[in-house]
Amino acid sequence: MILGIFGAGGLGREVHIIARKINAATHKWEDIVYIDENAKIKEVLGVKSYTLSEIQKIQPDLEAVIAVGEPATREKLYHKLKEKDIPLATLVHPGVYLDESTKAGEGSVICEGVTITSCVTLEENVYVQPHAVIGHDISIGGHSVIGANAQIGGANKIGQRVFVGFLAGTLQGLAIGDDVEISSGS
Repeated sequence: MILGIFGAGGLGREVHIIARKINAATHKWEDIVYIDENAKIKEVLGVKSYTLSEIQKIQPDLEAVIAVGEPATREKLYHKLKEKDIPLATLVHPGVYLDESTKAGEGSVICEGVTITSCVTLEENVYVQPHAVIGHDISIGGHSVIGANAQIGGANKIGQRVFVGFLAGTLQGLAIGDDVEISSGS
């Protein structure tokens, strides 16, 4: 099995670090590569990069993870992979506190130092950046991004394609609609 990191930019390099940590512990993937639609990118820090059509031709045993931080683009790439029947990997850094009552949807990425307490549901393709804290009884809609060091209060319902900036916080019991952007530090 090969892991393809869809997005060869800065966030892709960060996801690559997580994937390497996971692979060191589990030996899940034979190789980790980048996928990017910019055909000019052939390598990133010594790791090969392919377009989606290139990688599909040479590697049928592929799963992918999306490494783009803009929620609407995450959703587009998610549907692109689903249309091509490419399974999505869920990455959870080994340095994460994740209660067993938490459910992380396919394609989700949970970075180092994150704390997720009880009865939390992350829908598909959610990205949680380092050191975020997500309280109890929270639902986070698909393709959303929770910024580094964000603090999400208990019993929140967060919609689809929401971006919560770094160092942002929410009170308990909030409902946040779809396509909302919460500024960093707010």
